[in-house]
Amino acid sequence: MRMLREHGADLRFADIAREMGMTAPALYRYYTDRDELLSALMADGFAEMSAQLTAALDAAEPDDLAGRIRAAAVSYREFAKADPARFSLLFGLPNPGFGPHSQHTSGPAAGATMAALEQSLRGVIDQGQIAHPLIRHVGPGWATEAGTAQAADGARIPADAYQALLHFLAGVHGFACLEAFDHLNWISVQARDELFDAQIELLQLAMGAGPPQPSAD
Repeated sequence: MRMLREHGADLRFADIAREMGMTAPALYRYYTDRDELLSALMADGFAEMSAQLTAALDAAEPDDLAGRIRAAAVSYREFAKADPARFSLLFGLPNPGFGPHSQHTSGPAAGATMAALEQSLRGVIDQGQIAHPLIRHVGPGWATEAGTAQAADGARIPADAYQALLHFLAGVHGFACLEAFDHLNWISVQARDELFDAQIELLQLAMGAGPPQPSAD
């Protein structure tokens, strides 16, 4: 991970072996190739991300959808800010030939991260409450696929609410990418925090959590 931070994804097996004081062939005793090594690093990263998201949601009230949305959003952003190189490894393509996560051992770990996000809604549904997102219409394709896209365990999330969850992921992930990859360096840290708070309020409304609570200030 240190070498990825310093040199980016353009990293060869020989470079890693040299850094470890080994020969490149010796590394093949542990990993078939560089992609398998990168996939293992991704699996570790997704596991840590899932654990952080789960801990944040566990700390929020199970029937407080707005609070759970905020907890998940803040945790996602903090994970990205803490290590942009690791964040890039998880959500970018290490090299043009790597392919999607589903082709590697990182696939189940990536799915576990989405399952952790599902908890933000499933926990509320388990309390007998149904989220009513701002956008209720869903396309016929999504109406068919929404059920199979979810984790097998726990309460099922209605198609419109699950659609809103994916909108949440897109919104939070987009902000995290802009910030982690230094595309918001033209505004102050305070302004970024304020923009992110506004983003959370927008997502709370979109996911059916009701109007945002007035600020205590």
